[in-house]
Amino acid sequence: MPRIPFIAPALALLFSYGVTLPQITQAQTSSVPMWMNLSSGSGASGFHTLAGLAGDEQLFFAGMERPGYGLSGFWGQGEGLSSLSPGHFSSSVDARLFHPTFSRDIRFSGTALDLYPFQGGQWTVGASQIEAGNAPDRTNWFTQWRSQRWDVQLFQIRHSEGIAAHAFALNLRLPIGGVLASHIAGRDQTGTRLLSWEVNLSHRLKLGFQVRDGRSTRYTEGGYQRWLVSLSGSSGLPPGVHRNQEATERPGMAGTALLAAAAVGVALVASSGSDSADSQLRYTKQHDAARNVINGINPTSVAENREYGGWVYQNADATFSATEPRKGTVDTVNLGSPLEVPGGTTTTASYHTHGAYDPAYDNENFSPTDIALDNAWALDGYLGTPAGYFKYHHYITGLVLTLGTVAN
Repeated sequence: MPRIPFIAPALALLFSYGVTLPQITQAQTSSVPMWMNLSSGSGASGFHTLAGLAGDEQLFFAGMERPGYGLSGFWGQGEGLSSLSPGHFSSSVDARLFHPTFSRDIRFSGTALDLYPFQGGQWTVGASQIEAGNAPDRTNWFTQWRSQRWDVQLFQIRHSEGIAAHAFALNLRLPIGGVLASHIAGRDQTGTRLLSWEVNLSHRLKLGFQVRDGRSTRYTEGGYQRWLVSLSGSSGLPPGVHRNQEATERPGMAGTALLAAAAVGVALVASSGSDSADSQLRYTKQHDAARNVINGINPTSVAENREYGGWVYQNADATFSATEPRKGTVDTVNLGSPLEVPGGTTTTASYHTHGAYDPAYDNENFSPTDIALDNAWALDGYLGTPAGYFKYHHYITGLVLTLGTVAN
């Protein structure tokens, strides 16, 4: 059984600077991995099977060991990130930077070759094929060298268009504690880095320090950084027949099974969606998404004396984006249906402009028709005026506010 928490975190200091993306700092909820092992043979030869279960994730592993080498195959399925992979690769914090729709049905399979002893440790090379609904199939080529003190992992994720991402992880075990560093990099300068240090204060008590940094062009604010200090412990109870992830982190087939799960996890983090279907800018606030699109189209609207409009919607990662402006006429614009937004998103507001100054219309204010349509759709509304004012209609309260100015 997994070890039972002995001491609740006594010290948890979280300091952030820059921008924290919505929901991005929430911990991923997942079951504690359970591993079941069945082995045959003795000495340097034998046959091993492992089954890993964690929430919706399933990994089945079978391998043969001979003196100096081992050959194995694995396959599995699940939904979302691989909870069976080491924590520095299975974080939703990292996945949100690359693509919001990482949660989807997945299937994977692969093979690995182990060579040992190799330069005083064990060398592993392998590949995994990952399939997911509505996303390109991808292959993760991976390699690892590990010894009693060092653990180095390299990953390269490829799909039909070429290299989608690559990743690196280093785990160094020292007498003063363990040091972990990892880096995942995708296209368009998107990446995430982690550096952590955990020191044993006693047999059951650990003090940990962590620094995490992320960057993504998907977000106008750029990324996030945070520090974490934690104090934790355990009861010291033996793991028993069902062993958790930490108990299986050892050289041999069990370590190769964890590497295979990590290969799936990092592939899902760094390449789980289609870049071409996810190109809209994202903003942490609805007002900012509406202001940006109106600020860009209002000068054209004024110059042509023509209305433009569209929808503001909320993405799966709780950020906001806006559809491309639709061209209207001198006194109206057909926005279409509020349902005409990208799949997996929710429309939250309408936006439109009023063209140029015209004595025949009150173009500096929402019209009664504008207000009535917002109320009928049960959505907020935004307006860009000829004079350059940025106005907001809150349909629940009926309030109309001027939030600032936009280009005109």
